[in-house]
Amino acid sequence: MKFVASPLKCLLIGSLFLAACQPAVNTIPIPSETTDNFLSATATITNTSVPSATPELSPSLPTATPEPPQIMFCAPLEGYSFDQLESSIVNPFNPPSPGSDDPHQGIDIAYLIQNSQVAIAGRPVFAMLDGYAATVTHDRFPYGNAILVETPFDLLPPDWPEQFLTLEQTENFTPNTVLTCPQNPQEPAWKTNPQQSLYILYAHLQNPVEVSPGALISCGQQLGEIGQSGNALNPHLHIEMRVGPSGAQFDSMAHYDASASATEMDAYCVWRVSGLFQLVDPLKLLNIGLK
Repeated sequence: MKFVASPLKCLLIGSLFLAACQPAVNTIPIPSETTDNFLSATATITNTSVPSATPELSPSLPTATPEPPQIMFCAPLEGYSFDQLESSIVNPFNPPSPGSDDPHQGIDIAYLIQNSQVAIAGRPVFAMLDGYAATVTHDRFPYGNAILVETPFDLLPPDWPEQFLTLEQTENFTPNTVLTCPQNPQEPAWKTNPQQSLYILYAHLQNPVEVSPGALISCGQQLGEIGQSGNALNPHLHIEMRVGPSGAQFDSMAHYDASASATEMDAYCVWRVSGLFQLVDPLKLLNIGLK
């Protein structure tokens, strides 16, 4: 199948860096019917009507409709297809009540030795969608080595959000007061951004992620390897998804650790329990890969 570069990567790299788009690995194309309204630049080109008295002035324009772009969606583990991922979940999604930090706000995927329950580290982890690095955490509790990737809604097929999101109103939302949540004296402007993005967290990686916050992330780009950094008893990949205001940036996120700074704890609380970021069941997005 001919590779079609993802729109975000081509759009941004083409305009900012003038670099050639590189093919992603472990990718599947989403059927074109999901992209009918995606990127208005792919308009149909039609012939221009010119008076018959002057046919020699009629411009010769192509009549073919450009092929719509394909959205690339990549499996997060090397060697795993989307239909294999669900059977590899060792700790399922178990959403908490609003404002609570327990029991489990994502899914844990492990690479198990055949016919055993022994999980091993080192399996490469890939980005599932194009996006930007919203935060990169280096060996901080509880996520360990982790990266949070933002994908703006306007770079996704228009029908995706309604397929995997069940958003609830968060008016009069009160975070769990048991969790220490210091207030940031300087509220960032992105908190009031009306535009929304999908955020995907990849946690407990074996080594620190070698990208900086704000960096462009490509679908299929290797982010690291399965590990057990942070609050992980066995090697696994923790995937956590939320929807929130576009442009979020955190320096780091940490909690439940005496070394965690007030800034890190505030970022953790904003992400986990503030209600600003609304929880998404990761399986709903992974199931899109099966269609």
